[in-house]
Amino acid sequence: MKLHFVFALAILIKYAGAQCIKTPICTSGCAPDENCTVGKCVCNGSMYQNLTIGNFHPTIVCENSIITVGVNQCQLDLLGYDPSSIHLRETGENCSYFFSNISNGSRRIFVQTEAASNWCGNTVESDESNIYISNTIYIDIKKTDIITKNPIKFNYTCGYTRNMQTSLQLPGNITTQTVDLTGINGTGLYPVTMSAYKDLACTIPFTNDDTVVVGSDIFVGIFVAGADSDIFVLRIEKCTASPTEDRNGPNNFVLIENGCAKDTVSADIYVKENGNSTEALFRISSFKFQNYDSVYITCDVRLCEKSNGTCSKCAASGKSSNIDTNEIQIGLNIEAKYDFADNAGINTVASWALLLGIQAAFLFIKFF
Repeated sequence: MKLHFVFALAILIKYAGAQCIKTPICTSGCAPDENCTVGKCVCNGSMYQNLTIGNFHPTIVCENSIITVGVNQCQLDLLGYDPSSIHLRETGENCSYFFSNISNGSRRIFVQTEAASNWCGNTVESDESNIYISNTIYIDIKKTDIITKNPIKFNYTCGYTRNMQTSLQLPGNITTQTVDLTGINGTGLYPVTMSAYKDLACTIPFTNDDTVVVGSDIFVGIFVAGADSDIFVLRIEKCTASPTEDRNGPNNFVLIENGCAKDTVSADIYVKENGNSTEALFRISSFKFQNYDSVYITCDVRLCEKSNGTCSKCAASGKSSNIDTNEIQIGLNIEAKYDFADNAGINTVASWALLLGIQAAFLFIKFF
């Protein structure tokens, strides 16, 4: 009886095992250039015959805040390189934004970097019209006893046209600032950027190295990203100018109040765009506070619902709602120069800046 039981148990195990043993499958799915082998996706070498390093072509996608570089994983593997060794100029936990995805018929490894100066080795160069952000990607060879090739190193660059929507994170930049803007009724956060520009089209921003001459034009542009432009617009409620970052100090001007130019200050200001779209723009002529070399412009901005029909209107004093406004500020270096009459060296006219002794600060404005 005992022998029959053991024999029956052996038959049961045999047939049960036969039903459980299957060829391992690749549950995540393989790319078109891969084969599923023993449960793993393995590169199909027959698709890459006569492969050389000359066939290796990375892809680069430049977005406003992110740069994405993609490489073909099977190409690297079959050429003898280690895909897991990919790294930037700088390494570390904060520089490891890598992921794998199937794209364009192959499995690709993507490296994402921030479009920011000094981020993980990024470098920034610029000219009058563009900003260029560059970095380098390194890929090591597979570990072997005999080394017959060199590691891969290639540079990549993304160029950005200077305009109001180019909100690159440049170090120590007081002429551009981005803060989070609270949405309607306190829901959601939207990045809002404020910059000073040299032109009406907002393509040439002032930088920290620029010194603004008194009387030259300054265009202040503000835009919000991520808000639905069919529903919301950006509204400036108030803007002030001060000689320091403290907008509440004794020497300051109110430039814009309740959405429109302040008409009681000692100069006029032209608000070109406010409350009509997700961008706002006003123009002033540069000015200088007595005994100070900097001017800080601080604005309170908020999202406004298009449907209420008052976003672009001037609210009467005390009637404009400042609920959910956020403060944003930029600074400029100001320089006063002497103006000379045509008679060489005979009759000189003092700089406008010297006239500022009449009051703490006097604003000279040019109209459009």
